[in-house]
Amino acid sequence: MSSLHITVLRALAIVSVVAAAGCVVAPPPSVSELADARAAIVQAEQAGAEQSAPAELNAARDRFAEAQQLLPTDPQLARWRAREAESDARLAQATAQDARARLALNERYPTP
Repeated sequence: MSSLHITVLRALAIVSVVAAAGCVVAPPPSVSELADARAAIVQAEQAGAEQSAPAELNAARDRFAEAQQLLPTDPQLARWRAREAESDARLAQATAQDARARLALNERYPTP
């Protein structure tokens, strides 16, 4: 074998090892995005979104459930649903926090 062939084979071996290592180490993006969405839903619940933003919180829960169902068959769509669920949950959390702030403001400065 010529030195060129040996160099090419070494380069291919290195590329193969690096590619295989990358596949083994990194979890599928959909799984981490599902975890982010679930965490956002929990935070929204803790912020009081059940009372202040039930529509947004329910939308987040529905999209999260859909993402879980889609994960085995359509990871790309599951990823999008998880992102949507996280966005809905963040909106629910912000709405709940806004409602709490308005209530505190009204208690501090009641309108005559």
